[in-house]
Amino acid sequence: MALTSFGISQPARANGRFPQAQAILTVPSGDGSTVFLRTTFGILLSRDAGASWRWICERTLGYGGTWDPPIAVTRDGRLWVGLERGLVSTIDGCAVETSAELDGEQLVDLTTDAKGETLWALTGAPDKRGAVWGRLTSPGSVWTKLGLLPDDIHPMTLEVAPSNPSTMYVTAQPYGTVRGWLWRSDDGGKTFRVAKNDLAHTGPLFIAVVDSKDANRVVLRHLHTTGSTVLVTTDSGKTFRETLSMETAMFGFTKGADGKTLYAGSGRPADGIFRSTDRGEHFERVSNHGVLCLHDAPGGRLFICENPFTLGGSAIAVSLDRGRTVSSLATFADVRGPVACAAAPSLCEGAWPETLAQFLPREAGPPPATSAAPSRTSDAGGPVAAVAARRSCLCDAVGAPTTAPERGWVIAGGGLPLLAWTRMRRRRGSRRSHGGQASTT
Repeated sequence: MALTSFGISQPARANGRFPQAQAILTVPSGDGSTVFLRTTFGILLSRDAGASWRWICERTLGYGGTWDPPIAVTRDGRLWVGLERGLVSTIDGCAVETSAELDGEQLVDLTTDAKGETLWALTGAPDKRGAVWGRLTSPGSVWTKLGLLPDDIHPMTLEVAPSNPSTMYVTAQPYGTVRGWLWRSDDGGKTFRVAKNDLAHTGPLFIAVVDSKDANRVVLRHLHTTGSTVLVTTDSGKTFRETLSMETAMFGFTKGADGKTLYAGSGRPADGIFRSTDRGEHFERVSNHGVLCLHDAPGGRLFICENPFTLGGSAIAVSLDRGRTVSSLATFADVRGPVACAAAPSLCEGAWPETLAQFLPREAGPPPATSAAPSRTSDAGGPVAAVAARRSCLCDAVGAPTTAPERGWVIAGGGLPLLAWTRMRRRRGSRRSHGGQASTT
């Protein structure tokens, strides 16, 4: 298949998807300098807060095709990558370790505590009953199966209450349906009880935040056939209140370190980025800038997955003023190649020339301004000077809605976010697009 929408012709990637940023994570309790970016062609790694990037190919981590792995980062800087049949981890993108206890398990979600000292995993597949697992990040720790989920449900997301690690939540839906339910455990995952929702719209639920002080209070994203909503429950799912609604797909969600600030974002700039400063009770639109993921990082940086489907378009961006203005960090063409491995050449070296050829080239000419579209609720705008001053690449900021072959629904969201979710999830490999870590997505 050839890519021709921008006046060029080149083969598409072998997995049939266009290059796209999907999820961003930094090291818990870190300084924000180490950044992991999951894409449709592997993992990108930055050691300088996004100024430069290196590539960890899918082959190194043991997956391929259209699998979008759940990822998590622990306090030691280790990246954990969930596979269709197992779990691997790496510190440097060169040496990769396998978690033998999870061999054969399909990893659905990964999450950590706020300090990144404890890691939890959610597994499950149509042919294997779902389960919750846990381990410490200290040397010598092993994975332990904490408990099983009910039969015949499709697990989606997992979060643990910061105020009480024995309280954890799982969203899932019975196989054959897309009506999300919320399960709660008060014994560390040994047993779960369910709160079936009677919401007007059918669609999956994604846990965004379990309140840092109140284990009964949960913020969720709900993608359905007519739009996306943020739901708040203060009674573990018995009742829900809608605090934000949009007609498009809410691809981005993240929480701030203060536990009170939340960000939500749509792929369509007309909806853009919203911010809450009261734990999700109220949201304000802060900019009309379309996003594909959000991650609030140390140092006042809000990292953003961009729309790369414009010629020379940005793939990774940052806001230094809490979402009001956005500046490009890099295009995929700026990636400097595979990670450098001292012991032996990277497995990615041979694949890099072909991979690089898939990225859209930058347009010739002077660098364009990197400013967000005007906000409907604020007169703030313009470039983030501190970032723009140190960027020399010819990177476009993404503002206007765009379409791409077979993918226009991903960017604009359209009126069918549930369809977008269904088509892009491919067995729901991604947590950090739903917002979490100790988040995301």
